[in-house]
Amino acid sequence: MLSIFMIPKYAYYVLECIEALNWGKGNNGGSGGATRTVVGNINANVNTNNSAQNNIGGVKNNNVDESTDNNERDDKINLIGHSMGAGVSVVLVAAFPELFSSLTLLEGAGPLARNANDCSRHVRAACQRRLKSNKTLFPNGTNNANADGSNSMTTARAKVYRNLDAAIEARLDTTRRMPGDQYLSEEAARDMVMRATVDAAVTSNSSAAGDDTNRPVMFRHDPRLQWPSLQYYTREQVEAFYNDVCNSGVPVSILMANDGWPVDSWSQAAVKDKLKPCRMKFLKGSHHFHADPDTVEDVASEIVSFLKV
Repeated sequence: MLSIFMIPKYAYYVLECIEALNWGKGNNGGSGGATRTVVGNINANVNTNNSAQNNIGGVKNNNVDESTDNNERDDKINLIGHSMGAGVSVVLVAAFPELFSSLTLLEGAGPLARNANDCSRHVRAACQRRLKSNKTLFPNGTNNANADGSNSMTTARAKVYRNLDAAIEARLDTTRRMPGDQYLSEEAARDMVMRATVDAAVTSNSSAAGDDTNRPVMFRHDPRLQWPSLQYYTREQVEAFYNDVCNSGVPVSILMANDGWPVDSWSQAAVKDKLKPCRMKFLKGSHHFHADPDTVEDVASEIVSFLKV
């Protein structure tokens, strides 16, 4: 589970990107797109010709009035977050609503909330897990970096899979062990694993050279990200985030999967009563319905429909 401490940090990293790209300033950042999306902004920032300025994600934007001065165009951002990214998105919009024109949440509706009375138990469980993991991650009792900047302890103990297919099967197995009736297609798992793995160090005696699919691989993420949190947001804090987003006037759409991550009754009620999304739908598919070939089209259609409102 991604540490709850990472949510505000990730919100800050996203804000840094927004600042660096000069998005959401209300002056269009020098581009001509009327709506900000990731692909649209990349196109707008790398192309300066008139035709590129009137395209969003490669599609002609008929809503752009070429006679309108750039400073008068809406340059706010349509933010889309999935799962834990949905939690980061809620925190970010609550803190900086002036930057965003809409918020779309996929298979998630905010940070995880925990009962405040359980704070001591969470600290105990997290400390015990970390102490146990340290024996594996830091066998020499140090946390020094290699000459190339990588962490010698985490990389040395990272699990190595014999090839890409073995890593893909491990990713599929992880989904099978998730709560509820979640599933993941082999196609989506392959795409995820290809992005998330790197070639493991191949020794001089290895015979894996040649076919990339048969090379040993390991996941690139820092295993410490999977440690349980020392502290969680309380229910009152999550409700405060919801209230701030709702009061900001930024429209919210929530898309959930029929066989996705289970949502407890408190969270369902808080979303309905505090966040008050203007649109909430359940679609066929599982937690990664936006990546599975059989369900991605419906998810994309719902997002586009919401952005057109």
